[in-house]
Amino acid sequence: MIYAIKGDPEGPDMLSSLRNGEGRFGWSSCPTGDLRQLKQKIDTVGWEAGLSEDEKDSYQSFLLDLTEDDYVVYVNVPEWGQCTLARVTGAYVWRFEDDDFNHRFPVDGNSVAVFDRNDEIVHPALSARLKLQGRYWRIYLEQEFRDLLASLENGSKPSPRTQAVNRAFLAKELQPLLVQVTQRIHHTHPNTDLEKLLAEVFRNVPGVKEVKLQGGAGDRGADLIIIFESGIPVPGLQKQTTCVIQAKSFEGEHWDITAANDIRRAFDHYPDADMGLIVSTASVGSEALEKELSKLREDTGKPVSLLIGADVASFILRFGQQLLI
Repeated sequence: MIYAIKGDPEGPDMLSSLRNGEGRFGWSSCPTGDLRQLKQKIDTVGWEAGLSEDEKDSYQSFLLDLTEDDYVVYVNVPEWGQCTLARVTGAYVWRFEDDDFNHRFPVDGNSVAVFDRNDEIVHPALSARLKLQGRYWRIYLEQEFRDLLASLENGSKPSPRTQAVNRAFLAKELQPLLVQVTQRIHHTHPNTDLEKLLAEVFRNVPGVKEVKLQGGAGDRGADLIIIFESGIPVPGLQKQTTCVIQAKSFEGEHWDITAANDIRRAFDHYPDADMGLIVSTASVGSEALEKELSKLREDTGKPVSLLIGADVASFILRFGQQLLI
């Protein structure tokens, strides 16, 4: 578990304490504030009858739940806006030595790390959770916290988080969802239905002048032929380009190299074709397919791309969104 703890940069030197292997928690100025003994009183005679008002204020029960490999994050330690984390190595202990911060627990001093909660390595959701919300609170963003630990261990240099960084986090988290969208496309548009959908989408791509839906046994390697214009929109400065396309309805890994061979046939039959594209609803392409595509590019001297997995969903959502509303 991960706990955030309210810190005070003007209070005890918590950073030094953590580096020396001990975490401390306040609300513990009562000499009889040992949580283990307070819990026994509560279990025996109850909260109201068992504890004095000072003992009630000292009773921070979450500390009794701390176990090895939990993490604590002190907010605003050592300075406002900064955070200090440490890995817990054992159970709660009580040692009444000071006016406060007598609740204690062992930590790994080598695990201690300081970071700014607004740094780019801190996920935006985690950053929001590391703003003061009480004496302590649970952090349930396990993966985001593990990613932060990895970045800190790799020695990432501090850099303020920007909107561009936030967008990068969003793009990363959208990838699995886009793969699922592509899987739904495969489910609703298998085989030749995928070719028809792509024809509709390509007609909405800027610069595309003509979309020829071939299909069938006589397609000579091209399910679609796309003619589009490039260059500056001035007479004489525009160029027409022809792209032959193979649409493949696949699940999982695209291991079959037939699509590359089909593009090769299309280049032979349509000598005006400048480039080729394979659109596959598979999640990933196999090493064999990548090797075959590299050989095809080398043999023909023409660019050939593979649109697969999440990129298929991105393309269709970008250029075919009006078809889906």
